[in-house]
Amino acid sequence: MYEQVDTGPIYDELVQWMGTYRSLQARMFGAKYGTQKKIDNTLEGLGERIDERIAELTDQERSALDCWQNGIMPGVYEMDREALMEKPYRSIRLIMRWDDENDTHEMTAAEQQQDDPIQVEKTKQQLAAFLNIDSGI
Repeated sequence: MYEQVDTGPIYDELVQWMGTYRSLQARMFGAKYGTQKKIDNTLEGLGERIDERIAELTDQERSALDCWQNGIMPGVYEMDREALMEKPYRSIRLIMRWDDENDTHEMTAAEQQQDDPIQVEKTKQQLAAFLNIDSGI
């Protein structure tokens, strides 16, 4: 099970930018020097826009986002660049799942009848009779 958080267009745009940042950062390591400078300039501008957009998110939207951290000053947020590159195959959107626990004391009447020993014995006899039908052929 998981809880779905309502997000807006700023959140969706931010996730897309973070994905672009991650892919550009990964491309930079194998690029030539001239291309590295261009990618570095692009990353710097994109990183600043991402930091500004994180501050525009609501607390609920920010809680649904992974790879961000509090800034130096209170109320200022920034992208956690190390965490973003550390987890290249992990979703930027925060996904937390948990198992539902069912209360066994709230069994329905039908479930309680299934545990009845007389009913279980009757079912066993019916199954044995069905299986014996094929043995006579």
